[in-house]
Amino acid sequence: MIKRLLLILLWVISMVMAAKYIPNWRHAATYDDLITPQAVTVLSAQQTLKITVFALPDSPAAVLVKNFLQPLSTHLADVEVDYLDMNQHAALVDQYNIRKQGEMIIANEKGEFQLATLSYEAFFNGLKSISQNNNDDWLVFLDGQGSKSFAKDQLSGLNMWINALSQANYKSIVLPFDAKLRLPKQTKLLVLASPQEPLNEAQMAWLEQTVMRGISLLWLVDPETIQQQPQLALMFDVMRTDAYHQGQLVLKNFPNHDINRNFDRPLDLSGVLPFSTSSQVLWQNTQGQTLAATQELNGARLMVVGDSDFLNNAQIDSGGNLEMSYRMVDWLLRYDDRIDLPTIGNNGTQLYYERGEVLWFSGIMLLFLPAVFLLLAVIFWRKNK
Repeated sequence: MIKRLLLILLWVISMVMAAKYIPNWRHAATYDDLITPQAVTVLSAQQTLKITVFALPDSPAAVLVKNFLQPLSTHLADVEVDYLDMNQHAALVDQYNIRKQGEMIIANEKGEFQLATLSYEAFFNGLKSISQNNNDDWLVFLDGQGSKSFAKDQLSGLNMWINALSQANYKSIVLPFDAKLRLPKQTKLLVLASPQEPLNEAQMAWLEQTVMRGISLLWLVDPETIQQQPQLALMFDVMRTDAYHQGQLVLKNFPNHDINRNFDRPLDLSGVLPFSTSSQVLWQNTQGQTLAATQELNGARLMVVGDSDFLNNAQIDSGGNLEMSYRMVDWLLRYDDRIDLPTIGNNGTQLYYERGEVLWFSGIMLLFLPAVFLLLAVIFWRKNK
């Protein structure tokens, strides 16, 4: 018995010492492994770059930002990084609608954009947007027919998404949905945010004429609202299935689509509608049911997503929801030359689990392991007896 205890104690000490002193050997993806020639071109074209970070220089948020910027600085000829205390620069915080520490304003001689996430993909595409200085295309959110709210004080509203698009250098506006609506000249995309009330014939005719003019259309639909829109369902080639996902659904794998290229972040969806369609599949669940789809029609691009909640004020920052929305908007605007990069160091770091996975791990930790230890205890007790 004493020998067993000594062996167990020696094994525990060995494991602790190994974990403390023996380095981990693994292949780690680096910035230079993932950067594309297009991204190198964008970076090398920057003559001067000023980065304003809303965080104290010694704060944990600043450390993360410094690690993020470190590999970039070696490729930039002239870069200035300033760290600002949010409490002492309230006017700038209000001006840029800063919501958390670590957000950045990145500016060059041609313009500026806001980076709210430590994403090299968002960084390069933001630089590309202001450097080309030709992003004059407008997104128009159609308000009415019982659609999602655009007020900032409602968790189910889309105000934070609109602000994020503006900060990322997209031009957008909310207009009342009317069959006599005159769109801004540079409108390239319309967004229907889950309208509940049926569209009348005049509104449908206006939408069809707009699409015929080459303006793209995004329809965010929820399970409870699709039955109210039979004409839209026909236009988008959508047929509702008998069941839908209640509660949270985490997507980790994505079909082959230009929008999904190199995308390796989880999507956090809620109350999703699976549907049948002959259009190209954008997202699907593990059962192979379509959750989002796209098609091209008369020079316009159409997209239907069976969930509007993943972009609401409560979930926009969850997982890769915001970054996926940028990819969706770029595809709808025909920005097909965007820079798509996977997340550096993303492998093995995600803690997003589906309901079945949570139950599986809970069963292992709460039932299986205690049962094993109990069985071992009974075996040793009987043996000693």
